[in-house]
Amino acid sequence: MASQSVSERHPHSGNWLRDVILGLNDGLVTTLVFVMTLSGVASTRHTLILTAIAELLAGGVSMAFGGFLAARADNEVRAARIETERQEIATEPDEERQELSAIYRGKGFQGQLLHAIVEHQTATPERWLAAMLHDEHGITGDDQGAPVLSGALVGLSFMAGAAVPILPFLFPVPRLTGQGLAFALSAAAAIGLGALKARHTLKTALRSGLEFFILALIGAGLGVIIGQVIHGG
Repeated sequence: MASQSVSERHPHSGNWLRDVILGLNDGLVTTLVFVMTLSGVASTRHTLILTAIAELLAGGVSMAFGGFLAARADNEVRAARIETERQEIATEPDEERQELSAIYRGKGFQGQLLHAIVEHQTATPERWLAAMLHDEHGITGDDQGAPVLSGALVGLSFMAGAAVPILPFLFPVPRLTGQGLAFALSAAAAIGLGALKARHTLKTALRSGLEFFILALIGAGLGVIIGQVIHGG
């Protein structure tokens, strides 16, 4: 039963989760600092809202392009490693077989068992390539990402996170009240985000939530300090 429980918690969809958490966390914390700073120096609420929304859109687009380029770069590096290994197996089979043997020896295999495993893994070019990629580089067949999807997830998640601290300023509330509500909503979202992360990791919801809450707290404090410095100047 214990082994079944562990396997059920295995994060099979870690790539999309990484993109979503990256976008949400960046949008939440960055925009919280931004609105905390801007609310202390903006001449009117209308100016604050327009500027904050512009930051939300610009940040979302920037994060989307960044996510796209990062995923595409990962795919290009992966493709280059695959091609390099394929060429080395074809042109330097003895060296590659020795590398694979050393890898399995490092895992504790010895003697006839080690020989049998290496012979099995190098029996066909496809199996040999898969073994080298997995055991030497940690690359599996389903590692390749989708750059467009990754960019969209990061960008949209950023905008969703950025909307949270902006929301209170859409209503006619005093500046300090708006700042307090922005922090409260951001803190609640940060805790919820930490709980989401905990569902796909070995950390508890409380620990993950507190990590994001602390980031939000630091961001809010920096925003207030920067705003006071600028306003005082």
